[in-house]
Amino acid sequence: MILNKKGVTILELLISITLVGVVVLLLLRLTISLGNINNDTTYASSDEINRTTIIKNIETELLKRKLKGLEIITVNELKIKWMMEDNTEETLIVREKELEFKGEVYPLESKEATYQLCPSYSYTLIDNDYYEVNITIPVLIKGVNTTEKDDIVIDYLALIKEGNNYPDSYVCTK
Repeated sequence: MILNKKGVTILELLISITLVGVVVLLLLRLTISLGNINNDTTYASSDEINRTTIIKNIETELLKRKLKGLEIITVNELKIKWMMEDNTEETLIVREKELEFKGEVYPLESKEATYQLCPSYSYTLIDNDYYEVNITIPVLIKGVNTTEKDDIVIDYLALIKEGNNYPDSYVCTK
């Protein structure tokens, strides 16, 4: 008589449990990775909104009150002081992880991102009647400026007037 034993051996059971465990671990790692990517994307999106907001606020202020000069100071932080035609001043303070303008703080939320405290600056005469001021504050990812689209870029174009006071160039002393 031939016995037909149908059933699962202990070895088959152990292999099945091990394979299921491996699949569950892989799915868990994938879920955690997707969560981290989502957080980084959320922070990057928040940082982009903050950068856009501060650029808009600064350029609106400069156009409304008309710029007549500026000073760039780098000590422990970067300060860009704008002198207005109404004889008042506004200052942008740049720290490694935040910007501050008119009492509002705009933090960088991305873990690896920092602001470079040495901006690029240019003052350009256009024809004999106009000038352009450009200040760029790079955003660094792990210490490297990976893309210029993340940088804070402030442009100002105006008529040349007597009494304007702009540096011809700027060299970071840091």
